[in-house]
Amino acid sequence: MDKNFWNKYYKNHGQDKGIIIQSSFSEFCEEKFFFKKKLNIVELGSGNGRDAIFFAQQEHKVIALDQSTTAIDFERTKVSSNVNSNLLAIASDFVKDDFNFDLVADAFYSRFTLHAISKEDEDYLLPKVYNALDDNGLFCIEVRTTKDPLYGVGKYCGDNIYLTDHKRRFIDSDEFIKTILKIGFKIVYFTEEDNLSIYKEDNPVLMRIILKK
Repeated sequence: MDKNFWNKYYKNHGQDKGIIIQSSFSEFCEEKFFFKKKLNIVELGSGNGRDAIFFAQQEHKVIALDQSTTAIDFERTKVSSNVNSNLLAIASDFVKDDFNFDLVADAFYSRFTLHAISKEDEDYLLPKVYNALDDNGLFCIEVRTTKDPLYGVGKYCGDNIYLTDHKRRFIDSDEFIKTILKIGFKIVYFTEEDNLSIYKEDNPVLMRIILKK
């Protein structure tokens, strides 16, 4: 992950109107999967905290991880102003984090973050998430796939990675599913389509997948 890029990005865009409110994916997860009880949620790559804060406002306990210290500082300021004790924001590389928290995770949440890490890091991360989840815990993922319009745009860096303003690794959904099934995850929900998260002129093709331990 490009820490310098994301520090600069959140310094300049952390309060942009289009990314200050919760994402449609967080609303989808809350409405379909999180609403039945109050959960312990770990967000992998929380950015400016918009989804983490949304979940905390629904009275879930949230641990938000992001390697961008600028993003985490921004998030902590918002949490402090909201006096929301349900959210703990931690500056940490979620790939390397040991997930040694004072709670058992009912859910891990990753939106637009798996395509920020290498395939090698993904292979290391996925079993670690599985092992850290409580029984029947959920892993909720939204990520760009190789069917996305941006796939093939920019400088090719190998392993389905292309560099434009920053590097993106586009996920092959078929290969991803094979990997997570081998680990032991069960698929609760899956779709791969556009019109899920439109931002300005960008209408990505996304894999939206909910996994259960």
